Amino acid sequence: MSFGNVRDPVAEQPLVSTGAAEHGRSGFSQSRWYIVTILALATFLSYLDRGVIAVVVPSLKADLNLSDLQISLLQGISFSLFFALAGIPMGTLADRVSRRNLIVVGLGLWSLMTMLCGFAGNFTMLFIARMGVGVGEAALIPAAASMIADLFAPSQRGRPMSAIVAAQSLGAAGASLLGGMLLVYLASTSPITLPFVGEAADWRTTFIAFGLPGPIVALLLASIKEPQRTKVEGKSEGNFLRFLGAHRLLFFFVYLSFAANFVIAYSTALWSPTVLSRVYGLTPGHAGIAFGLTMIIANITGSTLAGIIGDRLASRGAPAARFYVSITAAPLAAVGGVIMLLAPTATYYLAGFACAGFAAGVLIGNSYPLLYDVVPGTMRGQAAAVYMIVGNIIGLGGGPLAVAVLTQFIFKDQAAAGMSVGLVVLASGFICLTFMLLASRAYALLSRTAGDRAV
Repeated sequence: MSFGNVRDPVAEQPLVSTGAAEHGRSGFSQSRWYIVTILALATFLSYLDRGVIAVVVPSLKADLNLSDLQISLLQGISFSLFFALAGIPMGTLADRVSRRNLIVVGLGLWSLMTMLCGFAGNFTMLFIARMGVGVGEAALIPAAASMIADLFAPSQRGRPMSAIVAAQSLGAAGASLLGGMLLVYLASTSPITLPFVGEAADWRTTFIAFGLPGPIVALLLASIKEPQRTKVEGKSEGNFLRFLGAHRLLFFFVYLSFAANFVIAYSTALWSPTVLSRVYGLTPGHAGIAFGLTMIIANITGSTLAGIIGDRLASRGAPAARFYVSITAAPLAAVGGVIMLLAPTATYYLAGFACAGFAAGVLIGNSYPLLYDVVPGTMRGQAAAVYMIVGNIIGLGGGPLAVAVLTQFIFKDQAAAGMSVGLVVLASGFICLTFMLLASRAYALLSRTAGDRAV
């Protein structure tokens, strides 16, 4: 008997949410893929705005006289902590109010705060602006992922979610690529004069430029229709925390595996442009372009394959199919970490990142469909919020910080930043694999137990 068809006596819902009948989705008046496209565009913009700080680190650090530790705090904890604090309220709202409107409000806030980063005069002001970016972006993924889960049947969710993950990868890569191109252009022109700050440094203009598209995307978001929420058969909606506690071992392993992959993704995305500039001698603009192009190819290829393969395995009824996808990908991240650790040139470093970035794309692309295979439909927003909280506190808060600590306090050499990134990626790849193996075993155990109860 399939694990997805048995009853969970704790939450009084299926442990694997089968969702609404597929005929209810086919009659939706607005194209499902149009909605996915607009949500992907918003996702692209969110990762663009959160990641742009990475490409301006050299000029930002010099202009505001910041240390590597302060840079890591601006890249990580200033965003991730307040992203996390806002996550549960936003996830709860995503399960109760208009998800479209929630995203529109969040997008307006994070775009405004991105532009305000360009007016910051010191570390504290920039930290506060980055906090605002985190709070605004906390509204996006729980609401967007919940909408997609209501638009597609369980065996079809991998591809639309891989489109969202591809948008994340494009945004993160675009922050480096477009930021690098903009820096190259600004270096060849006269400085721009801005209100309150006068003649603006290039990093200020870059922040402001990246925040400007927000209102346009908000108007596009307002054009999409709110999907009808999936009705889950059962006696009650249950309580998410109670459900989480009842299956705590499974979710402990799943969430920590996801978090380890966030460490891989963020430590590489936020430090690699600096490594290419500081260690291998590329200009900040050209470093952003080289890294951005590599990231686009690696991440999008990985996330796309994750959606296709995961859906194909799930449609065939393979037990724990999506777990196997992640277990296969995780070792590739560790291999990439070794290459980055030992890279003698920028080309070798980018090759190592390509390997790790491909693995990260597979892991993130597979993560949302996997998560929605093991939570009821009425709890998707909260489940995604917890995922983003754990992933961002550990991944975004801890990943860049770990690189800075290794460089500044262990190696005590700024030129060792590339080795620091490699070590963090190597360790995280093994941690991700370990926890995903444990999660798959916990899932199999619960499946057998649930099957015994159902007989």
